[in-house]
Amino acid sequence: PNFIISAMATMVNVAARPYCGLGVGERPARRTAPRLPKRTRVSATRSQLASNRARIPHTNRQNRLAGGRGNSALEARRPKLSVATAASVAEAKTTSSFAGAVKSFVMNLASWLQLWRIPLIFFTGKQLIRLVNTCALLGLTSKKTAQTFEGLCTNYRNAVVNKNAGVDEAKVVHIMKQILSRVFKEFVDPYEFPSYHSRMLEPYNYYNFGQEYVKCMIDFENSYIGNLDRFEDVQRQLERGENVVLLANHQSEADPGVWALMLEKRFPALAENIVYVAGDRVVTDPLAKPFSMGRNLLCVHSKKYIDEDPSTKSAKMKQNRATLSRMQKMLSAGGTLLWIAPSGGRDRPNDDGKWLPADFDETTVALMYRLGSSAKSKTHFYPFAMWSWKIMPPPPKVVVELGEERVINHSGVGVSLAAPLDIGSIIEGVEDADDKAAVAKAITEKTWDEMNKEYLKLDDAIVANDAATASWQGFVLPYTV
Repeated sequence: PNFIISAMATMVNVAARPYCGLGVGERPARRTAPRLPKRTRVSATRSQLASNRARIPHTNRQNRLAGGRGNSALEARRPKLSVATAASVAEAKTTSSFAGAVKSFVMNLASWLQLWRIPLIFFTGKQLIRLVNTCALLGLTSKKTAQTFEGLCTNYRNAVVNKNAGVDEAKVVHIMKQILSRVFKEFVDPYEFPSYHSRMLEPYNYYNFGQEYVKCMIDFENSYIGNLDRFEDVQRQLERGENVVLLANHQSEADPGVWALMLEKRFPALAENIVYVAGDRVVTDPLAKPFSMGRNLLCVHSKKYIDEDPSTKSAKMKQNRATLSRMQKMLSAGGTLLWIAPSGGRDRPNDDGKWLPADFDETTVALMYRLGSSAKSKTHFYPFAMWSWKIMPPPPKVVVELGEERVINHSGVGVSLAAPLDIGSIIEGVEDADDKAAVAKAITEKTWDEMNKEYLKLDDAIVANDAATASWQGFVLPYTV
C-alpha cells in the first residue's frame, strides 16, 4: 500500500512541476529582479500610488476623446507585457496543459485497466485515507469527496465498532474499501441513471454492498416493525397483481437499507422488490451514488433543486416526464410496490431540536392519486412512517452543494404502516367534491395525519428503549418469528 501511494504521489509531483526544461529537483527562480531594501520598496510603492491617482482623471479624459478601448492610437499607448511576464504566462499555460494531459492519461489508463477491481487487501484505514487524498491530488476524485470520505471513515468507525456482533476494526476497513472502490469507479467510469433504474446485482452486487453498510449502524434490539398484519395485506395485494403506493416520510440516506433490513426476515419479497422514487441528489452525490445503484429507482428531479442551473432545467423536466410515463406503465401492469416521500426531501429538526415528519406536498400526493386511480390495475395507498434519522442525520438545514458531511450513529430504527386510505370517504368529506385543490388538500392532510400517528408511536418506543412500550404499541422486533 505505501509503495502504491508513493508512486501516485510521484505522479502528482511530475504533473505539478512546471514543464519548462528544468531538470529533476530544479525549481524556477522566484524573482527575476533584484530585491530592493524594505524602506526603498515602501517609498517606491507610495510614489507609484500617488502617480496612479494623479493619472486617473487624465487617462479617463483621454479615453473619452480617443473614443474608448477600440481606438488604435489609445491602444498603441497601452503598456505591453514585458518579455519576462509574457514568458511566465506562456509557462503557466504550458504547465496547466501538461497537468491536464497527465490527468487525462491517468483517467483513461485507470478506466482501461479497471483499477477499481483491484482488491485493496493490505490497506489499513489510515492508508485508505492517504490513498483517497492522493487520488484527489491527481484529479481521480474531487477534493470535496476526499474530505467527505475521510470524515465518513472516522465517524463510521467510532459509531459502529463493537456495537453489533462481528463488527470490529477489520469489518469497518473492509466496508470502507468497498466504498472507496465504488466511488473511484464512478469518477473514472461513471454510470448515468436512466428514468428507471433496476438494481445492479452483477458483476458487482450493489444491493448487498448497501445492506452490509447500513446493517452495522442498526441496534436491532431496539428496532421495531409496526402493524405486521398490514404488511401481510400488502404482500397479498401485490401477489394478486394490485399496486401498493407507500406515502412516506423520509429521514436519512439509509432509508432504503432500513426498509430492507427490517423486512428481509419476514417479507423478503417486500424487502427487495420495491421501487423508490428518488431525487437527483442520491444519483449524483459521489458517496450516495454507489448505494443508489443497488436499489430499484424511478429518477426525478426535485422541485427544490430543479432551478439551480437554468441551462439544465429543460433536460431535467424532460426526464421527469419520461419518469412519469414509466411510472404510469408500471402501475397499469400491476404488482408494483412504490415508495415516495411527498415532502420532497428528508425530515429536519424543528427549532426545539426535535425530529418530526415534514409536511407533505399536495401536488405530489394529488399526482400519485391521479396516476394510481387511472391505472388499469387497482392501487392501494398506505401512509407509511419511518424512524431512522439518528443513524445518519442530515444537515439541520438544506445544503445545496453536493458532498455533505456524513454523521453516523448506532441506533434503533422503525417502520410502521397505517391503514390504507379510504379515498372515497375522504372525498365525501369535502364540501365541493369537484374542487380539485380542496380534494388534494383533504387527501394530503389525512395521509400526513395517519403517517404521523405511527411515527409518534415509533418515537415513543425507540427513544424509551423499552420493550414493554413497544409491545404495548403492537410492535415486534425484525428478527423474531
